[in-house]
Amino acid sequence: MPEYIEFCILNIDYVMEGDNPVIRVWGKTDKGKTVCVLDRGFEPYFYVEPKPELKKTDIEGLKSKILELELEGEKTEGVDILERTILGKPLKVLKVTVKRPPDVPKFRDLLKDWKEVRNEYEYGISFYRRYLIDKDLIPMSWARVSGEKIESGLLVDETIEAKEVKPLEREGIPNLDVMAFDIELAEEDGEGKIIMISFRSNNGLNKVITYKKVKGKNIEIVRSEEDLLKKFIGVVKEQNPDIIVGYNTDRYDFLKLNERCEKYKIELSIGRDGRHVVFRKRGRVSSAQINGGVHVDLFDFIEHILGSSLATETLSLDRVAKEILGKGKKKVKWKEIEKSWKEGKSLEKIVEYCRWDSELTLMLSDHLLPQIYELCKTVSQILFDVSRMTYSQLVEWLLIRNAYRIGEISQNRPKYDEVMRRRKYPAYTGGYVHVPKEGIHDKIALFDFASLYPTITITHNVSPDTLNCICCKSGDSKKNKVPGQKHYYCKKKIGFIPKIIKELLDKRNEIKRKMNRAKPGTIKYKDLDNRQYALKVLTNAIYGYYAFAGSRWYSRVCAESITAWGRFYIKKVISMAERMKYVVIYGDTDSLFLKVRSKKRATDFLKRVNRSLPGIMELDFRDLYRSGIFVLGKTGVAAKKRYALIDFDGKITIRGFEKVRRDWAKIAKDTQENVLLAVLKDKSPKKAVKIVKKTIDDIQRNKVDMDDLIIYSQVTRPLSKYEQIGPHVVAARKARERGRVIKEGSTISFVITRGSGSISTRAEPAEDAKNYDPDYYIYHQVIPAALRILSGLGYTEENFKKDADKKAQVSITKFVK
Repeated sequence: MPEYIEFCILNIDYVMEGDNPVIRVWGKTDKGKTVCVLDRGFEPYFYVEPKPELKKTDIEGLKSKILELELEGEKTEGVDILERTILGKPLKVLKVTVKRPPDVPKFRDLLKDWKEVRNEYEYGISFYRRYLIDKDLIPMSWARVSGEKIESGLLVDETIEAKEVKPLEREGIPNLDVMAFDIELAEEDGEGKIIMISFRSNNGLNKVITYKKVKGKNIEIVRSEEDLLKKFIGVVKEQNPDIIVGYNTDRYDFLKLNERCEKYKIELSIGRDGRHVVFRKRGRVSSAQINGGVHVDLFDFIEHILGSSLATETLSLDRVAKEILGKGKKKVKWKEIEKSWKEGKSLEKIVEYCRWDSELTLMLSDHLLPQIYELCKTVSQILFDVSRMTYSQLVEWLLIRNAYRIGEISQNRPKYDEVMRRRKYPAYTGGYVHVPKEGIHDKIALFDFASLYPTITITHNVSPDTLNCICCKSGDSKKNKVPGQKHYYCKKKIGFIPKIIKELLDKRNEIKRKMNRAKPGTIKYKDLDNRQYALKVLTNAIYGYYAFAGSRWYSRVCAESITAWGRFYIKKVISMAERMKYVVIYGDTDSLFLKVRSKKRATDFLKRVNRSLPGIMELDFRDLYRSGIFVLGKTGVAAKKRYALIDFDGKITIRGFEKVRRDWAKIAKDTQENVLLAVLKDKSPKKAVKIVKKTIDDIQRNKVDMDDLIIYSQVTRPLSKYEQIGPHVVAARKARERGRVIKEGSTISFVITRGSGSISTRAEPAEDAKNYDPDYYIYHQVIPAALRILSGLGYTEENFKKDADKKAQVSITKFVK
């Protein structure tokens, strides 16, 4: 009798047994048992498109010819003639099935030069992804397997030889064992050694391993670095976590672990199949993959997806944790670690520093993993991949999965030359920016379009397969014509991509309705919030995918059409406001700021606008603000999203100023925030100027804390690959020359010091800086940050120069509109 097991899919891969591929689906049951399902019944394939002039008999002949084809002693396993679509148009293809996944590119390379063949498709889809797509299996969701239990030697509770694997409609996921780890390095015997490793898990593990004597709880002392590495492997195997999380572990921790293991000829074998960690190349970075379990580097997800929504200027563990958790790393300098290890003193402090990094990472994973799980479900890809995907990759796999479901052939990825050609296109016109009425304004109503570009895409059916369709050419083309362009979109048949976006929006709106009925802070509410966040990420990313040079569904025309309609509708709403005698303070792409006396008048305007909008497009009223300041750019043109608002509770919202920008010192940001408070809350530019002058005076008198002068920046590539050598690169190189570990993803903290030469050459690592250059911080940090606001009130740099004439008295009433 076959066994039936329901399990949640955590990971998937395949191995070769002789010439036969075996899919391995790794998962966990609701009772906490780990599972590996072996499926030997799935074969790799790709599609071949015959030339359009071939007749039915010619296509049959091509099929026979491919069946007889032999390559390296192997023949194709089968050829089927199928009806599919491509960009919505019918297409006859040959499905070519082969024996081994590596045979797909080999047979494709042979067939592409045949005179009967026009094109080949889907040859680049990985075998394990092909399996997920064709079987309709969704990672981090449930499946049901029928088969026989076998002994396998794998580090799982049950191994099943599958007869059938099917998706299962079921909510939630089982309790997963998550373990965080962190390593510390120090110089010893002329080389950088791993001196400590900490572990923290959600099932109670709290441990630090080191090889020098140190007092404290949950500390294990081993004899050497070699023993430390062996113990690391032992702990991972003993704990057998479902997920191993770290922060920057792809670029640093696992690379360093592998490097040190190689020195001692130790196998870094921590997979559930007993195999070595595999380093997979992903662009410039290699990702550490663990078979069976899942390694998630939280830094990758934050860098690619979450970072754009964070206020923090650098993506270090300290800064990200402070923003998300409200707590950061323990303050220990690299020099302290080196000194403590060398002298064997105060090691307790280093132990707790290392332990806390794992604790922080685990807490961060509690917040972020549920979001990544939901993205996995939405794009139907595994956790290891999704946690490292960019926006464009998430969209790509969402589209590929949905294309298969409707019999649509996925477009091929563009070749290098085509990508380069696309990148050379001149930039097209983006969103409309209405020049702001510079200065301070009272009673400001903020409106914005709800999901402007997604709703335009749906309302106007913007998709490559609906562009300039034949069916609407004669009569209906004018009904859906792009403003200011000759292009139009179909009115009769919904496009492939608009349909997907509508499904995402409908799901998100339904989830938000459920959230309104759920109690904030509950598990149910958090689960719903994570689901709507995943849908929001993907919905908003699809527009950018049209214009992405590496896109399979690239359409510059579609991208231009969406922004053209965006400009049309924001201008339309601005015109309506002006006809209704409202003062338009500012407008930008999808948002509008009006001078409105009350919320009632704001909602009246909102209703009138929404009655005029087509399809599912909708304007939202965000809030009424007590006052705000809007500024122009340096050239006197509109500065996109550069404003600050204060509501009636005193809360300030800042967009586009240094307060929310990277690479500025704390002193500049604090000065700017205090200037904003003086201008908006106290309505006193005079007070704002005094704040700036006092800050300048403190800098000149060496009365400022050096920590307030530190500038933070991220190393985004190997230091040797930088063409433009900015201050952070110089500081990073100096730090590395002095023995510190600098890697891709490292946060560099530096101070601009006194001396001769360029600003860059005078950048010193913060730990080494003995002084600072007052002129740099006055004229390149504090004054520019303050003038971002005060220039709109008539002030210039001259007002802050020490030898300037007494500043002109500027009255607040002159600038309140």
